Formats: sequence, structure tokens, C-alpha cells
Amino acid sequence: MRHFIHLAYQGTKYRGWQRQANERSVQATIEDLLSKMLKTKTIIHGCGRTDAGVNASQYFVHADIPEDLDYDPVERLNHMLPDDIAIYEIIPIHNPHCNAQTDAIARSYEYYMHFRKIPQLKDTSTYFKVSNLDVEAMQSAVIILQNTKDFRSLCKGPDIYKHTRCNVQSVSLEETHDGHRMLFSITANRFLRAMIRNIVARLINIGKGELSLNEFTEVIRNQKEFEFPFHKQAPPTGLYLSKIIYPYLERDVIG
Repeated sequence: MRHFIHLAYQGTKYRGWQRQANERSVQATIEDLLSKMLKTKTIIHGCGRTDAGVNASQYFVHADIPEDLDYDPVERLNHMLPDDIAIYEIIPIHNPHCNAQTDAIARSYEYYMHFRKIPQLKDTSTYFKVSNLDVEAMQSAVIILQNTKDFRSLCKGPDIYKHTRCNVQSVSLEETHDGHRMLFSITANRFLRAMIRNIVARLINIGKGELSLNEFTEVIRNQKEFEFPFHKQAPPTGLYLSKIIYPYLERDVIG
């Protein structure tokens, strides 16, 4: 029977979600142990790919799993998995055609960043060695993003897509009261390759005064590429896939 598995992971030690030859991936880790638990080869299909080092505070996969198990599969699978992957629920889905990737109607990402060296945050947030950022300019850029429909300029390899339009439902940039941390959040119907990490890098450029709001707007409006030195992506450390919504399934983020 078709099931959705609700889970989360810290991506620091993995080469991303997708199974890759001779590389440690989140998919392969779960798939291999799930197959061992069920004593049959079991394939899981994720709600999307995350790059090497990227995290997920909420993630769903679908898989075909027997219903008549004589043990608690969540408890057993959690016992088998490493500490950086957690299974929250295994949810029966009575439609065998439900798909964790293509049925999602909204996805949210969060990017955590800090500006004072804090060792405890090294695996959960990105440290940017900058100070005196122009937060007002960065938040003005966020408003521009809210009104943007085509994200070609903020995508790595845009020609792999039929189109690069995304429907952004919400986007924000919040600063802590001490000014040493920020959280960038965005929800949309779809995301493009490296889109969030490109956005965060450009926001930092704007905050440092290296890129003006007019330049930022012109590149995006004309669907140009950001050229050197504005082509680097933000590191993966602070990036989290944080929420997935389906027409038939929504769960609170745990933690």
C-alpha cells in the first residue's frame, strides 16, 4: 500500500538527498535500512532534491509498504537510522497514484545566517564575516522578490527548465534584536536549482553595498545573468527545506 513517510534530516554529512554512486546520500541511507527492515527491496521517492549539505526540517517521501507489520515501523526504523535522520510518521495514503514530488502544491525554505562567530551554530547556520549590513536595502530587495514572477537570473542552469517562473506566496527577511542573526524565509509553488542560495548571496551583496537595488532590479527584470563577482552562491549550511503542503496532507513542522 502507498504510504507517505514524514521525516527530517541534517544534511551536513551527506552529498545531498539523491542516491549517487560511491557517495553518501540521505535517500540511500533511508532506502537501504528500510529495505533491510522490510526484508524486501523498497524504493522511496522524495518530495524534491536537496544539494550536498542542505538540510530538511520537513520532508516527505512515498513508498509502497505492507500494512500488516507486527511491529512499530517508525520506532524500529528510527533505531536503525543515524542520529541526523528522524522519522516522524508513516502515513497510509489510500490512492496508489499519490506522488510525494509532483503532488506538492507549496514548498517553503528557510536560510539561517549569523554574523558573529558562534561554534555551536557551525552546522545549522551560515557564518558571514561581515558587519554593518544595510538591512533596509536587503529588505527592499525582498519586496522586489515578492513581486518577481520569473527567476531565471537567480537560477543555476536555467535552460534545463521549460520555464523559470515561480509563484512566490510569501517571502521575508527577519533580523534578531541584537543584529547578529537573520532568517530568510520563502514559500512558492516551485523552486529552481540553487535559487535560494543565489538569492541569499545577492542579499548579502546588497547589504554590504556591493550591489545596488537598481542593479539587482535591472538584472532580474531583464532576465540577465549575475556576472562576476556576483555569481557565487551562499553556502548550503544554513539552508533548510522547511515545509511541504499537499492538497490531501499537511503536517506541522516538528521541533
